[in-house]
Amino acid sequence: MKKRLLSVLLCAVMTASLIACSASTPQTTTEKAGEETATEEVTEPETAPTEAPEAEATEEADPRFEKGGKQIITYYPNWNLGSKDAKAGGEVGSIAWDSVTMVNHAFFEVFPDDGTTDSTFDWRASGKEPRTKFACVSTYPEADFEDQEKSELNDSPRNHFTQYGIYAEKYPDVKIMISVGGWSDSGFFSEMCYTPEGRTSFIDSCVELMKEYPWIAGIDIDWEYPAGDPDGERWPEDDSDEGCPIWGTPKEDNENYAALLKEMRERFTAEFGEGEKLITSCASGSTGWTLPCQDWPAFEPYLDFINIMTYDLAGNWDGVTGHASSTSLTKSGIAYFVNRGMPASKINIGSPMYTTWFKIKADEIPSSVVNVEIDTTAHYNGDSATVDDTQAWEKEAVKGYTYNLEGDAYVFGEKFDNSDNGAKTGWNFGYDKVAGATYLYNNDPESEYYGWYVSYENPLTLQLKLDMIQRYKCAGIIVWESSQDTEDHLMISHMGEFLNGK
Repeated sequence: MKKRLLSVLLCAVMTASLIACSASTPQTTTEKAGEETATEEVTEPETAPTEAPEAEATEEADPRFEKGGKQIITYYPNWNLGSKDAKAGGEVGSIAWDSVTMVNHAFFEVFPDDGTTDSTFDWRASGKEPRTKFACVSTYPEADFEDQEKSELNDSPRNHFTQYGIYAEKYPDVKIMISVGGWSDSGFFSEMCYTPEGRTSFIDSCVELMKEYPWIAGIDIDWEYPAGDPDGERWPEDDSDEGCPIWGTPKEDNENYAALLKEMRERFTAEFGEGEKLITSCASGSTGWTLPCQDWPAFEPYLDFINIMTYDLAGNWDGVTGHASSTSLTKSGIAYFVNRGMPASKINIGSPMYTTWFKIKADEIPSSVVNVEIDTTAHYNGDSATVDDTQAWEKEAVKGYTYNLEGDAYVFGEKFDNSDNGAKTGWNFGYDKVAGATYLYNNDPESEYYGWYVSYENPLTLQLKLDMIQRYKCAGIIVWESSQDTEDHLMISHMGEFLNGK
């Protein structure tokens, strides 16, 4: 996702422990996401055998269960205002309100509330004690509060909070959450959490915000990530990135985050009543790298939902083509939490509406393009492709497969190969049977996309995830992000129809 895109390396193994992140010499894993797959043939989808979740998730049954009660949560980025047409995601009215159950408004952030602006890295380096006054503030106040230009979709100002007030009345059953953090704006979490005073000041700010805007259903904490990863804290990647420092030790980060969530729960109950305001948290989908550094069993009791970001699980850091999101890795993510005692009924899995690009390094495109060497210095210069783009490229493909909507579910169709009918090069549409993942690659030397391999979600792989939600009795699904679906909400509307019958 665009402020969360560069997730850390995912490893397929699940034997790392929390101890690895608190030890002086962290344990590291040896497998990469790209190494889990090798099947190139276009064959009927089939999820890979992975460690099965225990308890609720071991039931063998037809995945087509009774509809209803599942969460369909879409992120909406505040920076879309002014950068996209209103109906194409520029305004919150473009959200698939008839299909979703929750909107995570991205992003607010933790920020010092004492007049200082120094980063935690700089403040710590100066030898000062951690600050104790913090607030929950918008990362884009102009779009969230200040813009008074008339909406293209109604007669009110188009700023997000005015519009949320309107849609909250129209769709009272849809929960609107404030997401705090994200990949680029997690720089003050650790310092804020380090002291009771810091935590209290942040919670005070959240309570004030929810009292001022009663339609806010709760707070979604997107700290990426408490206790870091086996390499430690993350330094900023550029001037727009706060990084993710650790004030103290990874062990203290985990203890302090658990304390924050506990204190949020207690305060929200005292202020608004039992269960009236929600607390959710994002989690990495990286079962072998990031997740073992966090103490999720300590966090879970205070959370209504855990949103596993089962995307950004492959990238240039792997050195090979791979799958940024796949059925097999999603299944492993569910297993990770359930096998550690957390109920599947709190787990939402993730679906990306964007693409992840890899530039194949070979001079000629090989016959098998999964898990092949890439040029790690190459970055596609165009905008991140969306569902509209990948749908068009699938239709243009010279080789691939079809899928059809039968009843309320997408099913695998037939293979096709037009390469012997004059169209020998262009987009090729592939499916990795072992991983349960789709990809495209282009072998036309005349195309601007020549040599590029694209990992993405399509209706068929989405269907596999929806089946998994039903089979393992998960809470539902999260989407990054709403504007990257088609304007008529091809993917999100299917989630709503299949899971909840709406």
